[in-house]
Amino acid sequence: MELIHKAINETLNIVSDHSIIILMVISIFLLKNKNNLLVYYILGVFINYVINLVLNLIIRQYRPNENERMFNAVLNNIGKNIFKNNIMLANFYGMPSDHAQGVSFSTTFIILSLKNIRIAILYLIISFISTIKRIQNKSHSILQSLFGAIAGILFAYVVYYFSQNNIKSILKLKIDDNAPI
Repeated sequence: MELIHKAINETLNIVSDHSIIILMVISIFLLKNKNNLLVYYILGVFINYVINLVLNLIIRQYRPNENERMFNAVLNNIGKNIFKNNIMLANFYGMPSDHAQGVSFSTTFIILSLKNIRIAILYLIISFISTIKRIQNKSHSILQSLFGAIAGILFAYVVYYFSQNNIKSILKLKIDDNAPI
C-alpha cells in the first residue's frame, strides 16, 4: 500500500512540475483550427510569463521552503542584478506563484474560448493538482498561489476580451446585393 501511495504522489508531483507545459501543449492542439484564438493564446502565455517575472521582482517575497536569513544573504551576495551567472533572480521569489498563474491563464482562456465542460473539468483538475502540490511541497504559500491564480485568471480575461473584439472588428455588415440565396 505504501508503494502505491508513493507512486501516486510521485505522479502528481510530475504533473504539478510540468502542468504549465502540459496545458500549453493541449491548448495549442485544441486551438489549432482557431487561428485568431491560437495567436492570442500564445502571445498571452508569453506576456503572462513576463508579467509574473516583473511581479516577482517588484514584490520580492521568498518561497516558504527558503530560510529568510539565508535567502537574504544569497541576494546580498548576488546583488541587485536581474541576471547573475545566467540565473534569473525572479525565479528565486515566490510571489506570485508562476505555476498557479500559468495554469490559471491557460484554464481560463480555454474555458472562455471553447465552452466545453469536459475540457474545462480536465483543465481544472490539472490546475488544482498543480496548485495544491506546489503548496504541499512548500514551493509556494497559499497566498502566493492564490495571488498567482487571480493574476492568471484576470489576464486571461483581458486576452480573451481582446481576441473577441479583434474578431468583431473584422466582421462588417455587407450591403445586400440582392443575389439569390
